[in-house]
Amino acid sequence: MAHIALYRKWRPLTFEDVVEQRHIVTTLKNSIKNNTVSHAYLFCGTRGTGKTTLAKIFARAVNCTNPSDGSPCNECMTCKGILDGSILDVIEIDAASNNGVDDVREIKEAVMYVPAVTRFKVYIIDEVHMLSTGAFNALLKTLEEPPANVVFILATTEPHKLPATILSRCQRFDFKRITVKGIEERLKEIAKDCGVSVEDDAIRLIARISEGGMRDAISLLDQCINIGNTTITHKDVIEISGLSATEAVNTFAGAIVDKDVPVALNAIKEAMEQGRDLKPFCNQLILWFRNLMLLKNGGKLLNLIDLSDEELQPIKEAAGKIDLERTLKVIEELSETEAQLKWAENPRIIMEIAAVKLCSDIPVHGSISNDVLAGFEIRLQQIEDRISQIQQGANIKPNRTTKKTKSAETVLENTESKEDKQAETRDISQYAGENKRLEKWSEVIEYIRSENKMKVYAYLLDTWCFISDNGTANVVVSSDDALKKTVLSRNDSVQVIESAISHVLGRETKVKIIEEKMLDSVTSENKDDPVLERIMKFAEENNIPLKIEE
Repeated sequence: MAHIALYRKWRPLTFEDVVEQRHIVTTLKNSIKNNTVSHAYLFCGTRGTGKTTLAKIFARAVNCTNPSDGSPCNECMTCKGILDGSILDVIEIDAASNNGVDDVREIKEAVMYVPAVTRFKVYIIDEVHMLSTGAFNALLKTLEEPPANVVFILATTEPHKLPATILSRCQRFDFKRITVKGIEERLKEIAKDCGVSVEDDAIRLIARISEGGMRDAISLLDQCINIGNTTITHKDVIEISGLSATEAVNTFAGAIVDKDVPVALNAIKEAMEQGRDLKPFCNQLILWFRNLMLLKNGGKLLNLIDLSDEELQPIKEAAGKIDLERTLKVIEELSETEAQLKWAENPRIIMEIAAVKLCSDIPVHGSISNDVLAGFEIRLQQIEDRISQIQQGANIKPNRTTKKTKSAETVLENTESKEDKQAETRDISQYAGENKRLEKWSEVIEYIRSENKMKVYAYLLDTWCFISDNGTANVVVSSDDALKKTVLSRNDSVQVIESAISHVLGRETKVKIIEEKMLDSVTSENKDDPVLERIMKFAEENNIPLKIEE
């Protein structure tokens, strides 16, 4: 006899066998007992929550000759005939592959004939949202005025795609995700029947990663059983499901908490070498920090953490090393990363960028931290006080050069005079227009990564470079990312880039960091430096000679 998948073998045959969904089961049973069966039902919910199963049970129940408390007996000729497919009055249609107008017209013609054997002719249309607009229009009239002996059951995972005219003609039931506890109980029952021992941690992990879908959970258990081991362990579930090992997740999460870039990047490297999918890996990290967030809030929120004491221990150890604000930022960044990984051609780079950002406290999305802004304001106040002293006749030379200090390093660094900037802009516009890009720029970036200069590497990933006539390498950054230009313009960053270009091209090259908008037109020299612009404007209005020196 051919092997039957466990999810098919263990599909509930009566309303009582259905796991949870009691609000729906009760209503359907009462409609049968009270003879108030509607002509159209809409079952909505995520995969594996019981939509098709309940539709089949209901189809037998309305036609059963010997129902028990609203449930089908599964023993009468009608129930047996529907179960083995010999009675053709219950029709299952997959709308994903039968979604045209002609398919629905066949239904319209068939419903005019009375059932051959049963009381009701039942049409179960799965994935009904896949029907075309024309097919929905063709179905509408039939739903509006169906024959008395026809029942439609529409099932979908995406009810928002159904026309309002269809929704208004159906009794709608929304299926909830099955709880972890409900899935665990059913899996234990199945494992016992199969004569297989399963560790509690393994059962719990299967229930968690199935995300409320019973079919997914049973299918994964079936795979684990087919390994052939007498006992299914937590490690077996990890290997079969494609999840990264718990140790790897704990290591990576710990590296983020400790701001240890090499450890985090090495964890990604090992995951890739083991053939792990980085999207599930990222999802596990989100859940890890979500549990950390709940742990730090404490109170009743601790009940939402579904981990064993052993699994929770690394999270408890991390709780004292990271505050709640940073925990939330980590979750936000990882969530953004997970969304990018779905479509990324090179997921490793996406994950590495996220790791460097999270371990280096680099503000995401080009934002500037409050500490940096505070430093700007402090330095600005110092300069304005000094200018005020000049106005009041203090013993300071009028042409005194304003030097940058450590607190304003990121503000005044690499600032040129007006003439230099205008000349530079013309130079940039000229060579960018000719599109003389540095073809080996990707090799330069890769060399920087190999040298473990990850902060510079992360900021250079979406930049490009061209060489001007005087041999200067112009690194072009996005105009709306002031922080990126600031970081790359620092002397240590420039030295890293110059060293990498020298290694790749075989000659020493001076590096300049410029903004993309300078490629289009000549702009004011201080447009992208609001603090410096305020200083220059103040000096100009008060006729004070001022020179900004690196």
